[in-house]
Amino acid sequence: MMLIVAFIVIALISYLLGSLNFGVILSNKIENDDVRNYGSGNAGTTNMLRNYGKKAAFFTIVGDMLKVFAAIFIALQIISYTPMLMSEIDSSPLGAINLNMFIKSFAGFFCVLGHIYPCYFKFKGGKGVATSGGMVFAIDWRIGLILVAVFILIVAVTKYVSLGSIIMALLYPVLIFVLHKSPALTIIALVFTVIVIAAHRENIKKLINHTENKIDFKSNKKDSD
Repeated sequence: MMLIVAFIVIALISYLLGSLNFGVILSNKIENDDVRNYGSGNAGTTNMLRNYGKKAAFFTIVGDMLKVFAAIFIALQIISYTPMLMSEIDSSPLGAINLNMFIKSFAGFFCVLGHIYPCYFKFKGGKGVATSGGMVFAIDWRIGLILVAVFILIVAVTKYVSLGSIIMALLYPVLIFVLHKSPALTIIALVFTVIVIAAHRENIKKLINHTENKIDFKSNKKDSD
């Protein structure tokens, strides 16, 4: 019973932290405006870069990554808080998998969910890439470095941030399986892939139709396309 309560609390805290969408918060602080009113209508790093510049984009991605680190840290503290809870975990199916990675993935899932559907901002947030990236680094820094390298290469060659994000999402469960050989953790990773791909469904349509916007790192002007 305590285990169920603990996971409910972790899910709630992680979702509420994830709902702190820094794209919306910073755009409001910078110009008392909402970044979702411009460009793609998305509250993520790329739209912040296009409409508010590199500095705002930098603090957006840092904030969106730090909140998942905070969610994971709190989750791990909750689980390890009492020996009774740990004994309950050992006797459950969770005892058969890497508990540390599972807790991080669980907290990360709800944090990403909060980022995409933030309760503070009418459930319209970002696409969860930076927050998912923070979770990946918390789970396995090797996978994080590989995905970042792939992302940079794809964006450098194609100038499509969305394509880099989609490829990263597709590679994540593959790398989890290759490096950890855990079907359970791979299934959890696949859930993240589905979430990120679903958040990019409009971008996928634009990529297919060759109408997707390319990134311009010199851009610092609000637009409405």
